[in-house]
Amino acid sequence: MGVLNGLIALLLSTAAAGLIYYSWQRRGQLWAATIGWLLALFSTFVWSRALGPEIGVTYAIFLFICLAWVLAALNKEAARTDSSSTMRPYQAMHWPQIRDYVKHSVLFLLSVPATAAISMMLSVALVLHLPLSMLYKVTIAIFLYPLLWGALSVWVCAQEKLLKPTIACVGLTIIASLALFIRL
Repeated sequence: MGVLNGLIALLLSTAAAGLIYYSWQRRGQLWAATIGWLLALFSTFVWSRALGPEIGVTYAIFLFICLAWVLAALNKEAARTDSSSTMRPYQAMHWPQIRDYVKHSVLFLLSVPATAAISMMLSVALVLHLPLSMLYKVTIAIFLYPLLWGALSVWVCAQEKLLKPTIACVGLTIIASLALFIRL
């Protein structure tokens, strides 16, 4: 039973990587990407059934990543042989200006340390008022913190202008501070 589950999981992971690669190659194939990601998720459960949850999840993620890298490497080799004469023309590099340094420094400070502090405050503030024991509150806060940090950091980096993320971060800091330090 374990070997059969392992083979099914291997086939699911391979099909998932193939469908996602197919959707990447041919733009507009949303159905292939959706089915591929669903197969990748389902293969995690089948890998867990075959090898146990700890090793199964590891195998599902590791194998999926390796298959994706193999397909991307094959694509690079095919592109190299097909379009070796269509190389981009040479363009000289230019040094960034001072305002670029300032913008990216502010973006870094806002997206890494500021969002880390805000996410920590928010995760603690969100679980503080739950009707659970302290052990459960701490556990939920520990798992919630990196999710909030990652989501907030990605959102900050995805914005074109820094005004909206700055206002949102200040607002979230005020809300988290009120929830932490003033008992409602």
